[in-house]
Amino acid sequence: MPLSNNILTLLVALVFLSTSMVLVFHAARQAISHGRKIDRRLASGADLGETEPNAESPHILQKLGAHLSLPSAVEITRIRHQLASAGYYDKDTVKSFYAARLICLIAPQIIILTFWSLLTARFGMGVVVFISALLAIIGAMGPNGYIAWKKAQRTQRCREGFPDMMDLMVACIEAGLGMDAALIRVANELGGRYPALKVNLDIMNLELRAGQDRHKAMLSFAERINLEEATSLATMLKQAEDMGASIGKALRSFSEDMRKRRMLLAEEKAMALSAKLTVPLILFIFPTILVIVLMPAAMRLAGALG
Repeated sequence: MPLSNNILTLLVALVFLSTSMVLVFHAARQAISHGRKIDRRLASGADLGETEPNAESPHILQKLGAHLSLPSAVEITRIRHQLASAGYYDKDTVKSFYAARLICLIAPQIIILTFWSLLTARFGMGVVVFISALLAIIGAMGPNGYIAWKKAQRTQRCREGFPDMMDLMVACIEAGLGMDAALIRVANELGGRYPALKVNLDIMNLELRAGQDRHKAMLSFAERINLEEATSLATMLKQAEDMGASIGKALRSFSEDMRKRRMLLAEEKAMALSAKLTVPLILFIFPTILVIVLMPAAMRLAGALG
């Protein structure tokens, strides 16, 4: 068997198993979301007869996670915070996450051991051991990488919706609403376009209703969405309350400063575009132009010399 075929087969196997890992974690997310719907129906006294036949049975990841020994409370808190930043808020999310990690780590090895003789006869012992070690590394790091990717996506969506949130807060405060009422109204208005931002605003509103200090609740909100602008907003509101300044004027000034900062950032990216285009210009465009310009002269010179 040629070496190129071995490499091609290895790449196909890696793509297949990576896709399987993503699908496993996506299935876990769907199961958690479905469990939330059932809990809401139970809380509202609705009939479960309209749900699917398998709606009452727990998901396989939750079953497996219930039998796993979890780490210390500090590590569980850290993992729960990361999962919440990625959009997973269910109480059994940590167990499902560790179950998904276990499946991604063990399932490829079980498959390799099942077809060990066939794989070693086709590719050789060294290639199969290398594939097994590589899949073990991918299985160990895959779920964490998926969570980090989801967290980055969620942060980007919150960053896109933060200017609209600021404009709505300014409008609500200047219309006469209090800060707590303005936050509730802004969360309701942003629900259709920026659901990630709405969920975090709802969590902050629940913390405020539970009696938590507003500054601490807003700092927790900023930490969940991982935005520097949200941290600056919490600090600005705290300073405005301590000094007795107008909240509406402070919010409007902050919104204008944030808009100017975003414009400066856009201009900085635009100015850096010419420098970033230098490498593709040298590698791709310049050789093409050089060939087009010199090809007729080269053909005539070859004809004259021939």
